[in-house]
Amino acid sequence: MPHTLCYVSSAKSSLTDLDIDHLFRVNKRNNTKYGISGILVYNYGNFLQILEGDKQTIYFLFEKISQDSRHNNIIKLIDASTDEHIFEGYDSGFVIVENSKKLNQLKKYLDWVKEAELNTVDKIINIVENFIVKK
Repeated sequence: MPHTLCYVSSAKSSLTDLDIDHLFRVNKRNNTKYGISGILVYNYGNFLQILEGDKQTIYFLFEKISQDSRHNNIIKLIDASTDEHIFEGYDSGFVIVENSKKLNQLKKYLDWVKEAELNTVDKIINIVENFIVKK
């Protein structure tokens, strides 16, 4: 059964646009290599990432992310089994969201969160919605 993990974090303040671009490319390559689908959003110095795939692989990657000095204040929002890969269908199975046109799959994920009746669903949805519309 597929597994999903969603977290938010703050970027290290000294990250440049070049650093962010490199992080996106490495992230996409690694997640594709490990068969992980999902989404990565960067907005005003913060990251939101959703990972979907094998549970042990996701935990392995999340541990690496947790130890990455480019991330501060990591907060895990969702850690649950799911019946489907919402973010499949992209060329690599992993997408970097850099503009509002790519947010439809994120909305579908939020709909799944509502239907899954997770304990903190309203709080999670509020965090994610505030994250993507932050100005």
